Order: sequence, then structure tokens, then C-alpha cells
Amino acid sequence: MAKILILGTGAWGTALANVLLTNKHEVSMWGVDHNEIYDLQQGFNSKYYQKTKLVKKLKTVSNDLKKIFKTNYDYIVIAVPSIYIEQTIKQVLKFIKNKPVFINVAKGFNETTKKTWSITINKLISKNAKGLVILIGPSFAVEVFHKEITLVNTVCEDLKLAKKVARVFSNDYFKCVPINDVIGAETISALKNVMAIGSGIMFAQHTSINTRSAILAQMSKEISHVIKVLGGKLDTLYQYCGIGDIFLTCTDTKSRNFSFGQAVGANGFKTVKKELKFHTVEGYWATKTAYEIVKKYKINAPIIEHIYNVLYKNENHKDFIKLIFKEIKF
Repeated sequence: MAKILILGTGAWGTALANVLLTNKHEVSMWGVDHNEIYDLQQGFNSKYYQKTKLVKKLKTVSNDLKKIFKTNYDYIVIAVPSIYIEQTIKQVLKFIKNKPVFINVAKGFNETTKKTWSITINKLISKNAKGLVILIGPSFAVEVFHKEITLVNTVCEDLKLAKKVARVFSNDYFKCVPINDVIGAETISALKNVMAIGSGIMFAQHTSINTRSAILAQMSKEISHVIKVLGGKLDTLYQYCGIGDIFLTCTDTKSRNFSFGQAVGANGFKTVKKELKFHTVEGYWATKTAYEIVKKYKINAPIIEHIYNVLYKNENHKDFIKLIFKEIKF
């Protein structure tokens, strides 16, 4: 049995807590939302899962890090929104007495550095941790919570550590497959949120399976170009965190990025821009970084460019697919 702390009491943190409790680990959670903390102390999270109970009682749930760190943890899972990652880790490091393994489940680029989150996190924890493992793949939190069959990847350059974390999480409905291509996995993880916005725009405007299939294929192609120039492995595109996560994020309304894209496709960006104040849409912010990458490396990526143009240059959303089609080269 491992001692595990989850930073974040949201939908994903709660779903992963349920996985780990199913596996008979000792799990604590830290968060800042008083309603979520109170609920979880009673054994459920009504904001996301009504009164459905976790499989076991959590050891500690609190917003008080001093109370939380009366225990030394083997693993610390980072499941806070990406904009709070750095400040949360800096707070946590003040209380750590041992060297745990950190596990990051956040996706996207660091808006400040324009690099993937593992680079930022590794710099922060290098003296206080045994290592960092990324857990990513096609997995809606609500389906994991309700124990639907799910396959994801644990990713670390140290493959032994990725395998160790995979064993901690894996059970009869949630399985982790370890890989060591951090660059490829994180690049896909960030770009699929960008592509999901484009896919949402397309789905709102085109019901043709020809059109949808072709554009999804082009999206995968553009992601492969970016993986290559950044030094990742193209084989990672065929992992669960690759084509699996692209398919999930770019085709289902449970994806915030896809739903946001659908709203843009139906009504235009100006009409739905206000949603960004109330909902986390990682792809919106990641689009700027993706655009900068394709320009820097001179990558032919018409979908990324036109997603950027619709969101940041007032390009007419109704011309989205027509302009992409015109620019695809042979």
C-alpha cells in the first residue's frame, strides 16, 4: 500500500482518488474549494458526481498543508488547473520532508515559458523528488469515476519509474501502459486541445463523414510534424496518449475544447469569448504557442494557423474548412 497525496479536489483529482482507493492505497487530498473539501470529507463530490460515494474513505481532506503533511507521501499527484501549478508546487515544497515521486496530469503549454509543463515542474522539484511521471491518455474523468474501461500512458524518461507508477494505478478497469517519450506525449497532449477547437468548429458546420475524417487525419498529420521538429518519437502518435486522446478530445462534447469549438463554429468567436471567463479551455491558450511553433519551424500546418486566425485575428469562422482545404498541399 502506497501513501498518496492528490493536489486538487476537482473532477479528475476525485476520479483518480477513486482509482487509487480501489487499489487499496492510502489517499489524501488537498484543495481550496471549501464545498468540495466538505463533500469529500463525507465521501463524495457532489459538484461532479452527485452523492455517489468513493469506494473507501480518504485519510485526510483539507486546505491546510501543515495538516496534510503530517504524513510523508510516496507519490504526489498534481491535479490542479494548470494556471495554479507553479504556485501550488512552491507551497507544497515548503512542507515536504522526504523525496516523493510527483505525477502530473495537467496538459498543455506553460503560457509564460511556451514549453510543456514537465519542464517547468522538473525545475521546481529537482531537489525534492525522486522523479516526475506524466499520466495522460483518453480519459474523461466522469467515465473513470464510474469505472468504465480506460487505457492511458504513464510517461517518464526513466522507464522503470513509469512502470512503477503504472502498477500503482492499474486495476481491472483502469490500465496504464508505460512509455518514455516525454516530448512526444506532452506535445500531443497540448496540441490535441488546440485541434479539438478546430474539430468543434468543423462538426458544427459539416455533417459529412468525408469532411470530418479528412480533417481529423490532417490534424494528426500536423501534430506529427510538430513532434518531429521538437525531437519526439513519431511512434508515440499511435499510443493511447496519441491517436486515442486525439479521437476522444476531438469528437465528444464532454471535451471542453471541442464544445467550445462547436460554439465558435455555430456562433462565431466574439459571441462565445465570454465563456473563457467561466470555463477552462486549455486549447484557447495553447493555440498561441502552437502557432508560434509552426511559424518558428516553418511547418505547413493550415489547421493550426486557421484556428489561430479565428481566435486571435477575427477570421470568419464560416470560412474555416474552405480555407484549410485550399491550403492543403500535394
